[in-house]
Amino acid sequence: MSAVVSVPQRRLKYLASINDESLGEDTDPDFEIRYIDIGNVDSSGNIGELSSYSFGDAPSRARRRVRDGDVIISTVRTYLQAITQVRNPPENMIVSTGFAVVRPRPGFDANYCKYTLREKGFLAEVEKRSVGVNYPAINAIDLANVPVYIHPLPRQRAIADYLDRETERLDTLVAAKERLLVLLAEKRQALIDHAVLRGIEDNVASCDLGSPWLDEIPVHWRVGRIKDFGSLLGGVGFPHKFQGVEGEILPFYKVGDLASSIDDRYMVSSPNTISSETASTLRAHVIPEESIVYAKIGAALLLNKRRITTAPCVIDNNMTAYIPKLDDLTSGWAFYWMNVLDFGMFANPGAVPSFSEGAQGQLPIAIPPVSEQRAITDYLDRETARIDELAAKMRDTIALLKERRAALVAAAVTGQIDTERAS
Repeated sequence: MSAVVSVPQRRLKYLASINDESLGEDTDPDFEIRYIDIGNVDSSGNIGELSSYSFGDAPSRARRRVRDGDVIISTVRTYLQAITQVRNPPENMIVSTGFAVVRPRPGFDANYCKYTLREKGFLAEVEKRSVGVNYPAINAIDLANVPVYIHPLPRQRAIADYLDRETERLDTLVAAKERLLVLLAEKRQALIDHAVLRGIEDNVASCDLGSPWLDEIPVHWRVGRIKDFGSLLGGVGFPHKFQGVEGEILPFYKVGDLASSIDDRYMVSSPNTISSETASTLRAHVIPEESIVYAKIGAALLLNKRRITTAPCVIDNNMTAYIPKLDDLTSGWAFYWMNVLDFGMFANPGAVPSFSEGAQGQLPIAIPPVSEQRAITDYLDRETARIDELAAKMRDTIALLKERRAALVAAAVTGQIDTERAS
């Protein structure tokens, strides 16, 4: 699309101040603050629930003061889409030092500023100037030197008004699709819960187990402990010198690999592999195929991601492998049973939740006859695949809507849309 107007650029530091106000270490420890952390602003610029702290108890990064009209932008590349204009904040609102607080000067409309900081070229330049290994970020001086598109003030306001209307429409569509995704996830879990705890046959006699979450199951199913029908093995530490090797015989799975499964079911590949000799050196258990692997410590434990191995492998020391006795328990049934167990209910509480293999082994499990296990597993495979297909299409639609939003912002800010005619 050809440009409607030619738009000059100026470096941000000539249009706004950055990080003008911060709380010092001499702040009264009892001073109450309302705090926005870097994860509290979503990709559409919505601010989530604020946290309240006394200054003495607040995170050490709770330092930047914001005023009405300030625009905050994440300087941490992982959260780069966290950009929004702060309107009518309480006097004691403080944001994380992971944000830069941009305060527009006269001639630079605050609402327009929010959009020009979202323009693709600006964000690309921020990414390019970010430094660091684990959490690449841009410092305030480099951010101040990134150029932005600057129109005459009346046009800035017209562009911002136009984008407010158009992005609100797109954000409403995205929010509706995301609500549907939540409903699909709930439907999927309810389907699994019912089939695994009740079976799929009608009018089957049941018995009450007296458990608050495992109450009635078909009377002909066996009941025991997880450890009665399989073994539980923990992983080992993975020294850095062995990481990043490809082409060896054993995949080495880390907790993060659970999220890389393309179908949320099977573990197929890993960026790390080791030889049998290295496994022996590490004193690692080789986990057989058709085992169920999952996190046993930290925040990942609470996500309840279960996966089935497809080949012999090794796992790290933040994971457990459940190896079913296949004469009694199919891997498919073990997978779905593990999906009804919420480890958050059983894990040791604390800043770092954990759930040992010994404690896991005491969890109950219901065992239908093997033929019935396979029938229920086949049923769930079919029905969850239908839901997963719908969810995938919805996520694609959401991604397209977000791309459309980003393209619209870029086109308006760079002068490729005549916003007066478009209105």
